[in-house]
Amino acid sequence: MDKKQKKVILLTNENVNMNLPKILLGTNIDYLVVLYFGKDSHENLKLLETIQKFLKNRDKNSYLKDVVIISQREYLANDLMVEAVITPADIQKFRYFEFVNRYENCEYKSVGDFLISCAELLEYRYDIYNHKNPWVYHQNDTDVLIITEDSLEKIIDNYHKIKCTNPEIIISVFEKKENPKLIKLLKLIGSDAKLNVTFVNDTSISYTKRSDVYIYIEDKNFKNMGIDFINDVLFYTDYPHGLETLKEYMGIPEKNFEADIFYDEDKELEKKEEKYYQLQVYPGNSLKREFSFEKEDLVFNVGLQKKYILTKYQV
Repeated sequence: MDKKQKKVILLTNENVNMNLPKILLGTNIDYLVVLYFGKDSHENLKLLETIQKFLKNRDKNSYLKDVVIISQREYLANDLMVEAVITPADIQKFRYFEFVNRYENCEYKSVGDFLISCAELLEYRYDIYNHKNPWVYHQNDTDVLIITEDSLEKIIDNYHKIKCTNPEIIISVFEKKENPKLIKLLKLIGSDAKLNVTFVNDTSISYTKRSDVYIYIEDKNFKNMGIDFINDVLFYTDYPHGLETLKEYMGIPEKNFEADIFYDEDKELEKKEEKYYQLQVYPGNSLKREFSFEKEDLVFNVGLQKKYILTKYQV
């Protein structure tokens, strides 16, 4: 099979409709699509929405692979769901044609590797889509944010760059007995989330009512197990039934986000019940992906791969 030709195509709001057919019909060409973001945020997002409409995979969680945004302003690839964002030191002096020539003649297997290799030479900063260990991402049309000791500084430094993500679920992971910095961040950005869930592997960790529920997992890999659990719930076949089932079982009410001048946050927090649950993971016992109840436990079978059992826990 002949190797496909690499080609860069620059899209703006002015030329996008004219050039889209080239990309869609260019079966023998591997296009790197570069979107130019100017000063008008509304026009920038309009351009991105146009590209998403035509190029986004049917997979709701997929990002736009081989789509790179070039901008004088910093954005986050995970927020905009693109391969990468590059920010030249001086966009007026950016050597775009050298960038094109280097890419079209490079041997790199991934766009990310190429962008990293040229960053110092062509004087730009970059943010590449992180699908292995993200702190913000999309799962089945739901925006998720993860607060951990590792992601704390990244969130503080970059949260202001978010333009398209409104975290509906915030997952926090507490590993220490006291977590004042994480709790402070949860206070700052967690009030608008539909669900705040905290995973712990030590029942002596202090409780904060900034969280809706603590879920205890007795395993050193509890962080990844907890995140996988939420992702599996979100990716339940009948979305958003999975999330609704989980919240109903744990007794977490729907939140009212309407503005209320009489709202007293401290009083509302005091009213909240401390909720503890334990999560255990076992091999699955059915091909079906389904929820069921066994006595007072919530059982979530994810095919033959695994089965989650959520149990109310007395601390």
